[in-house]
Parts: sequence; structure tokens; C-alpha cells
Amino acid sequence: MKHRLLVLLTLTCLSASLQADVLGVYGAVGYWHVDFSGDSISDVSLDKDFSISSDGGAYAWVAIEHPLPFIPNIKVAHNSLKDSGTSVIGKSFAFNGTPFVVGQTVVTEFDLRHTDVTLYYEMLDVGYDLDLGLTVRAFDGELNVSGVNEDLVAYHPLIYARAKFGLPFTGLYLGAELNGSGDMKDYQIKLGWETENFILPEFGVELGYRKFTINADADTLDVDLDVEVDGVFMAFTAHF
Repeated sequence: MKHRLLVLLTLTCLSASLQADVLGVYGAVGYWHVDFSGDSISDVSLDKDFSISSDGGAYAWVAIEHPLPFIPNIKVAHNSLKDSGTSVIGKSFAFNGTPFVVGQTVVTEFDLRHTDVTLYYEMLDVGYDLDLGLTVRAFDGELNVSGVNEDLVAYHPLIYARAKFGLPFTGLYLGAELNGSGDMKDYQIKLGWETENFILPEFGVELGYRKFTINADADTLDVDLDVEVDGVFMAFTAHF
């Protein structure tokens, strides 16, 4: 009887391990507390002129990995990233043909939400993971100044890289991730912990720091932007 139970337990573990190797689904939901800085429109400061400085937003991502060598894995991520402010402007400017003058009170809404679709390959997966691929970032936001609106809609290709270094026998790991091109860079570093077992699912938590910079003209994103967004984040993760 003991031998039968041992064989059954072994087969169960092997089956779960084989299933994980064949198909893995990873995901996370989290919150990113951000500080905004930089310029928009005609060198109008987001934080100093529009009082857009600090806020936060939820984000989530899901990735599907498989063992087929020539077909890339896929990851989809969505970030809600917006803030609003009321201010008395200290410089005159024009936005979408509408003039704004010194001393005028304006209400500004800045929305830089975006969705990433990433195709990537696992270069290493031996406890020290390395992924490389290509991301297409789709912006679906807006800049609204006292009712004058401009949609921030664009698609931008980025190089994707991700590294993860597990600390043996602890469940802890260090991670880093980068999406970047010449005028747009988005990177994060993090410390995480996840349950370790041979039977899925596995759950965990991550704490980290993320910085996103964009320097785009009106031809790229409909509005001139030279903006930096950075701050700490926390997320809950899962692996099925």
C-alpha cells in the first residue's frame, strides 16, 4: 500500500511538472505610485505649470509560455497612468489653436495609459532567466487643458529584455526589465518572493522601482512631450 501511494504521488508530481513545461501561464496585478515631471506642448511644465505631479495607477499583465522553439512567447500588459491638476499658468501658450495667457486658471487632465504586446524568447531558464524580444506599445490617452483636448494615440516599437535571478531555497528573486528605443525608455528593478512547489499554482509578491521617460514630438504622439514618470510599485503574481 505504501508503495502504491509513493508511485501515485510520484506520477502526480511528474504530471504537474510536465504540464508546467508544456504550457505556463504567468500574471500579475499591481499598483504603481508615480511622480510626473517634464514638459508638454510649448515647454509647458507638467508639474510647475499644470500642477500634475504625483498620482498612481493600477496595472496588470499576463504571459503565456510554451516549449515550441521557433514560436515566440507572448506577454500582454496594461498600465493606467493619469493625473489631473488645477493651476494658474505662468506663461502664455497655444494648444490646438486655443490661446492661454499668463494668470489664467486652467484644469488639466493628462492620461498616458498604454497597452504593451510583447513577443519574446526564453534565452535562459535554469533558475537564472533571460528573455529577449520585441514590444509594441499602444498609447490610448489624452491631454485636456480646460476643455481643449488632444488624443495621445500612437504605436511604438520597443526592444524588450527581462532578467530574473533566483536565490536558492528562499523563494526570493531579483529581477529587472527593460522596454526601450531611442526616444522612449522604460525600465524596472524589483525584489520578489514566490511559493515554491511541484504542483501549480504558485503565488507571490513583488516590490520595485520603475522609471519611464518619453521624448516625442507631435508627429509621433500628436503632442510634444519630454516627460519622466517614476516611482515605486507593488504587485501580486501568480503562475498556473
